[in-house]
Amino acid sequence: MKTSVPKYALIKDDLIQGVAACRFHDRLPSENELARFHKVSRMTARKALDELVRDGIARRVPGKGTFLKKRDFTQAYFHIHPFSENARIFHVGTRSRLIRSGMVNLPQGLDTRLPGKKAVGMVRVHQFDERPACHEVRYLRADCCAAILDEDLAVASVHDLLARRFGLVITRVWQRLEAVSLDTAIAVELGVPPGVPAFCMHQLLIAGDHPVSYVIYHMRSDLYAFEDTFSPKGEWSAREMIASKKAATDP
Repeated sequence: MKTSVPKYALIKDDLIQGVAACRFHDRLPSENELARFHKVSRMTARKALDELVRDGIARRVPGKGTFLKKRDFTQAYFHIHPFSENARIFHVGTRSRLIRSGMVNLPQGLDTRLPGKKAVGMVRVHQFDERPACHEVRYLRADCCAAILDEDLAVASVHDLLARRFGLVITRVWQRLEAVSLDTAIAVELGVPPGVPAFCMHQLLIAGDHPVSYVIYHMRSDLYAFEDTFSPKGEWSAREMIASKKAATDP
């Protein structure tokens, strides 16, 4: 028998997606704001916020509201190979599925990352040997990348297209990796239950001095692991970081 998802869980998912899309940077909406927006009771709205506090995503400040938890420590020692390169290294087949693409409004919070109010948006799922492994949400500058929508985005490498078709060679990458719990929408696309742990990678791709693309990856933690080899001299600088597919014999 099909059961409906509780309203508080839907609100929680919406808040998590808002955090991932950088719509919220510090303070989360209040119980009253959530109740009005989602047309639910304050008790339902409070339960959604309580869930984020329980999961360690947010904290309550009496008399002020609910705020995203600050990350106390940040490490910046790794790089991650492109998806196709991981597949080649570990001798697995790979394919991508385009869920949607088109011109979209740039989400609130990304206007400080990419110029303009519009962007080329695409959502794709990448697979290792027919197993969904990575969910990608990508935004590209509309003023110089709109023609990428004419390409077969289920097959093409965006990095290759940027360099070959638009002359935008990526020279610098900012990225941030965190552990998250998957919301319902992304979990469905990756074929796993909502709430399971995953890696979330945010990347800003820069060509010369110009930001070109902002990407949000969600990677299944049962298919990805991170391995590093380095020499601990002075500041612990890494020499190599790879995102690896776990053994194909894993259940």
